[in-house]
Order: sequence, then C-alpha cells, then structure tokens
Amino acid sequence: MEIADMKVIPSRFQPKYFKKFTDFFKYFLIALLLLTSFRFLAYGNNPEVIVQPEWTADLQAIAKPVVTDKQLFVVSHMKFSELEIGESIPAELVALDLASGKILWQQKLPPSELNARHQLILDNGTIYASHANGVVGFETETGALKTSLKYTEFVHSGISDLTIGISQDIAVYGDSIPIDENYSNRGFQTKLFGINKERTLWSYQLPKTNGLIGLSGIQPVIQNGILFLPSFHDTSAGRIEQFTVIDVQSGKVLWSWEAPQKPNGLWSANIFEDTIYTSVYGNSEMRPSGKLRSINLKTGKEKWSYVITGKVKAVSDREVFVWQSKGNSGSNFVVLDKDTGKFLRRFSLNRVNDSEPPNLTLADSLMYIPDMEIKNVTLGFYGSADNNSWVSAFDEKTGKLVWRTPTILNSHIYHEPVISKGSSPKRLIFASNFLRQDGNSKVQSFLIP
Repeated sequence: MEIADMKVIPSRFQPKYFKKFTDFFKYFLIALLLLTSFRFLAYGNNPEVIVQPEWTADLQAIAKPVVTDKQLFVVSHMKFSELEIGESIPAELVALDLASGKILWQQKLPPSELNARHQLILDNGTIYASHANGVVGFETETGALKTSLKYTEFVHSGISDLTIGISQDIAVYGDSIPIDENYSNRGFQTKLFGINKERTLWSYQLPKTNGLIGLSGIQPVIQNGILFLPSFHDTSAGRIEQFTVIDVQSGKVLWSWEAPQKPNGLWSANIFEDTIYTSVYGNSEMRPSGKLRSINLKTGKEKWSYVITGKVKAVSDREVFVWQSKGNSGSNFVVLDKDTGKFLRRFSLNRVNDSEPPNLTLADSLMYIPDMEIKNVTLGFYGSADNNSWVSAFDEKTGKLVWRTPTILNSHIYHEPVISKGSSPKRLIFASNFLRQDGNSKVQSFLIP
C-alpha cells in the first residue's frame, strides 16, 4: 500500500503575522479568564453591586425634590451662617444643575416656623414652593419671581401647610377650623378655596360641620386637574370616612363616596394616574378578609376588585404592585394586571427593614425603595439607635436585587427617590437627613447603570 506524499507548505507561504496573531489571541483568552476569576473572587461572597454617587450636595431637603431633564429643585433649611442677626430660620428654594450638582440659583422663601411643612410643585413651566400662608412661583431657568399667591383665609403662623395642590396655575388651599373660638366639642368646619393670581375662583364647604380634612395615612391630592379630598365626620352611630372629588377649574363636585364601616374599615387610598386604589382591611370570623378596589378618579366607577390584605405601592403602564401585609410588616408583593385586576405573579424583596415600605419608584423595569438598618438600641429606646440608610434597586419581574447605593450612617430617607426620566443618561436622586450633629444632610445623584 502506497502512502501519499504529504505536501507541507513552506513557512514563506504562510500568511504574514500568523504566529503573532495566534499568540495575541492566546494571551487575550488567558487575560479574560483571569479577569473573570478576579470578579468571581470579589463578588462571589458579596452579590451586591454598590454604585457610587455622581455628585453630592450638602442640602437638608424638607420636601420631596422635583426633577426635570436639566434641573433639580430642592427646598432646604438655610444655614445659620447665611442668616442675618435676629432672623428666624427660613427655608430656601435651590435649583441645581442635574449633571453636575452645582447650584444655579437660590431664592429665600417667606418666613415660617422652624418645622413648617412645604411642598414643591412643577406646573405649567413654573416651580411653586408653598409656605404657611401661600405659594410663590419662580421661573425655572433664572429663578426670577413669577407669581405670589397669598391665602386670605385661615391666616396663621403655625407649621401646617394649607396648600393642597396646584393645577393650571390654580392653587387650592383649605383648612378645618373650630366652629367657635373656645375650641369646644361642637366640632370643626372645613372650607376649601381655588385661587389664581387675580382672584378667588371658587370655594367649597364640606356639608358635615364636625369633620376634618384628611384620614389616617390618606391626604388630599390634585391629579390630572382633579382634587381628591378625603375627610371624616363623627355621628352618633360612629365615624364616617368619605371621599369628595372636585374639578379644580370649576370647583364642581364630580362625585363623593362613603367608606365601608368597621370591621371592614378603610385602610388606605393611593392615587396613580387616573385611578384611586382603595384598600379595606376586614376581619371575618377572626380572619383577614381585605379587599383592593380600582376606582376611576373622574367618575367614581369601580373598574375591578381583588381580595387581598394589602396596599398599592406602585403602578406601571400595565401592572399594579401591591404590598401584601403580614401583621403590618413584610416585603411580599403581588402583581396584578392594571386593566383587569387579574393575578400575574408574586415575589419578595430582600430588605433589612421589615416594616411597611413606602411607595416604590419605578423606572425601566426596576423599582427603587429606601432601606434602613437600626443598630445599637439602648434599653429599648429607639431614639438612641444608629439608623443607617440606603436605596436599593430591584428587578420588577423577580424582586431580585440589582444594585444599591452606599450606606449613609446616622440618616433617614424621608422622601421618595426621584428619577430623571427626561435626561440622558437617567439618574436616581434622593435626599438623606442626618440625625446627629456630627454629619450633614445630603442630596445625591447616581447614574443608573
């Protein structure tokens, strides 16, 4: 048997740089393997991805910040060094550049008490800041004063914020005042007013004279030009909780609704877009029998209901995220179809703080939620504890942790994080307030990976 001659190509006929190319590819694979090994060693025992802040501003935010595609607006207490002799401690509105965190302009707000509440509202290109007896509006780009609305009713110097909301440059404010000056048991009278910079447009008084604005955990809000007004009044048969829904432009009552009586009492009501989600906590034969209802904000008609003991914490384009309570604690969520209320899935979040979570902030399939660890409690006294906080980003499909911010020592996060959805790249922004004198309150921005 003859063996065929093997033809060997002389080296001078091999492609030029062939050996150099094979050596480079071999070393590239080795480097890639080493890099993967290093990453495994670094994160194998710590799956958390911690993203560092893009910038930090030393501001004490006393209201939920407002973000646009270029700017961030914060209401902050002024520092002692910035005050004149004998001046109280007013708040100021601060506008920051979204990309750098640099202060663009600052405006001092009218005097209020030290712990006065404020709101920030962006409406028709004007940034409004509320104070005890009115609201002031500024140009977003320059900070120039644009309008100042003073409340002529219920003038006081307390810490309460009479502002309910603003829509199309109409401010709505109101209060519940005692029927007589002696604060007797005759009850309260509740009035609301809609005003613009020229005049009072309308007023409304709750028909029941012994009621108050707001319910436990449920406050008035303006959404899509509609005022949602929760209130209650006491009767001989017990307390009646109710909603009154009013068109902001005209002051016309669109509809009203009385909540079920105990033991199936109203537990919560949250408004997302054009829908009210009410939660009823019931006890039937000593077993929870709560129910969630989806109600059209404009008409008051029920869209769907779902039996669950829980509260709606976020709504996306297609889904409703319901926190399922277990003894007023836990991090279990049930996801329902937004249009039909049909069950879709459930998941649990890995949170350190197991109490009821605040509302979630949704963006691009992630949900952001503040978390906190409480350490070194002395003899059961919570005020002596160390409170360390951060914000976590979870996958909205699985509930798995994707990334989080660094831990901020001795701090609380009182306001929901905000997302700069109109900017590129997008940013997560939140304020943390320090609880001790050895630190500074901060506002921080994070590039979303």
